[in-house]
Amino acid sequence: MNSELVQEIKNMAQAAAQSIHTAVPGTIVSYDPAKGQAVVKPVMKYTTKGGNIIDYPQISGVPVLFQQHMNQQATVAFPVKPGDGCLLIISEQSLDYWMYGQDTGTDLRFDLTNAVAIPGLFAPANTVVADACKQDAIIVDVSGTRITVKKDGLIQADCKRFVINASESFKVNAGRIDLN
Repeated sequence: MNSELVQEIKNMAQAAAQSIHTAVPGTIVSYDPAKGQAVVKPVMKYTTKGGNIIDYPQISGVPVLFQQHMNQQATVAFPVKPGDGCLLIISEQSLDYWMYGQDTGTDLRFDLTNAVAIPGLFAPANTVVADACKQDAIIVDVSGTRITVKKDGLIQADCKRFVINASESFKVNAGRIDLN
């Protein structure tokens, strides 16, 4: 093969690969918890053929991933607010059949309109994550109200008020109980 043909094939492959989106950071613009969908702004720029650098547009109707199992009988949920960071995963195929139960005839591969958001991606470090790593613990923290689960079996709750609602019974088994 001559070198011009090889170079042209390389150029075509690079141009095609540049239009394939796989995963990009984003920012939540708004979230509808009833639908489980967000409007998300990709945090990246696009260079036009004319050399202009522009922002990517907002994407609406983006499903937001939460840990849900047992047919949604077991869920870990947290508030999703405007300004929250997320990772946008761009689906290889249209999400229409999965989302709406029917094929809409759309054949958009790796298109930004077929994104799924995983909330929680932030560029600056978070002190709660640093604490969890330092303590080898799972920490749930909301503005300083904290539950820490440590590998030695200790569960610690740091809070202003603590309420337990039991619809049937409440039982404490302990070798010793200390109340201060």
